Amino acid sequence: MIKNKNILITGGNSGIGFFAIINLLKTKNILYIVIKNEFRKKEFLKKIEKYFDKNYLIKFLNIIENCDLSDLENINKIKDYFISKKIFLDVVVLNAGLQYTGSFYPKVSKQGIELTFAINHLAHFYLVNVLKYFIRDKEESRIIITSSDVHDPKSSGGNIGKKAGLNNLVDFRKKVTGQFLNFNADEAYKNSKLCNILFAKELKKKLKMSSSKISVITWAPGLVIPNDDSGFFRYSKRFNLFGYLIFSKAAKNILGISESIENAGKILSEIVLDSNLNNVGFIYLSNKLIARKKHKLVESNASDEANSDELASKLWILSEDICRSFGFVTLNI
Repeated sequence: MIKNKNILITGGNSGIGFFAIINLLKTKNILYIVIKNEFRKKEFLKKIEKYFDKNYLIKFLNIIENCDLSDLENINKIKDYFISKKIFLDVVVLNAGLQYTGSFYPKVSKQGIELTFAINHLAHFYLVNVLKYFIRDKEESRIIITSSDVHDPKSSGGNIGKKAGLNNLVDFRKKVTGQFLNFNADEAYKNSKLCNILFAKELKKKLKMSSSKISVITWAPGLVIPNDDSGFFRYSKRFNLFGYLIFSKAAKNILGISESIENAGKILSEIVLDSNLNNVGFIYLSNKLIARKKHKLVESNASDEANSDELASKLWILSEDICRSFGFVTLNI
């Protein structure tokens, strides 16, 4: 088990990330979490203080505050934080995610980028670029990316509604910036999860070329439905509350296909700590439903499109170009 390590996590103030943090804090590793604004920070501290003494939190928990990941400017704020404190990281967990399925219109970031793509992919792409030299090059070091099986049109969730598909990136830039061609919120989410895996595979390739020992781990938590209004579904619920309530009740209580948010958080913390995942290069793990109300984390195959080395390379170049067009220059990993 990994001990005495510095761990950065995005999307840790609610949902899966919150319960991962609870488990990670128990191990006495040092955690750094990114929080969007003062309101979210107060909300998070109120919840986490039910589990841990304030003095314990002061010792093991650090908050990088007022950091909205949708704004690329804030990614530099994270870098500056680690520079100023002269801190090196052992694990980076890219867990923040946004979905607003049901909306007919795109939400956009400060830079005018469609919000799902901006947060789920581009922010994390840029974050890894600016933090690469702050991640220790050791066998136990790892970058973990929360993706989803819905990236695969053949999966049980991916084959419902508009399917993921980047069409070799033809007009893709117009889908995520400016014109937002044929916008579909469900497709935007699935595509962002496909981008996660393509990014991870290209990152692994680049790290291997420089003989780096850092592993890149992608994982799919399965269908996770929170019990409150926080976390992943907080936006999509607004667009179809009645449909969401029916679906969540059926998924949890009748069909038994959903994973509990507590257990999904526990799994994420185990991926962070598991020494069997040292120096694995790249791996895609999926929390598969194996029986009613029973899941198992297994090594899995990503979709055919996610396995395209050519597409992964093209997406990396496009992501660099989009960042650069707004004045955010990436490093040559």
